[in-house]
Amino acid sequence: MPLTLALEDPSVAGARRGDPLAWADLYERFHPILERYLEVVNPAALEDMDAVWSRAGRSLGGQPEGVPPLLWLLRAARDGMVVRPDPASSDDPAVRAIRSLTPVEMDVVALRVIAGLDEDDTAFVIGRSVERVRSAGHQGIAKLQRNGQAA
Repeated sequence: MPLTLALEDPSVAGARRGDPLAWADLYERFHPILERYLEVVNPAALEDMDAVWSRAGRSLGGQPEGVPPLLWLLRAARDGMVVRPDPASSDDPAVRAIRSLTPVEMDVVALRVIAGLDEDDTAFVIGRSVERVRSAGHQGIAKLQRNGQAA
């Protein structure tokens, strides 16, 4: 998994202590991934990215041992989702196509393609079984391919 941090990343430890430089480092590394993911699955959250980062920051204290920080931050960002976006609300045909999938398919495709997560990590972020992630991923990609929007 190329985008995750080491489990004992010093920036995470610093962020837990409230170190602004550590937060700046985490922000620099993860903001583009979180922003692109939310742009696809929860564009309303982009209006208040401070709230997303605040929720993510509060969640770092509860990060279980052995869970990479990127997964924990994505899960925290995802936990704030309440409204499924309207596919037509994007000018990007790929985003519209992904938003037209079922909620689970949309989440799986977005996490696998945008964040580069594998099936196990995607299952952790969305709180589903690996088998459900695998199935939703195959179904979602098949729908995108049938509609000419392969991811």
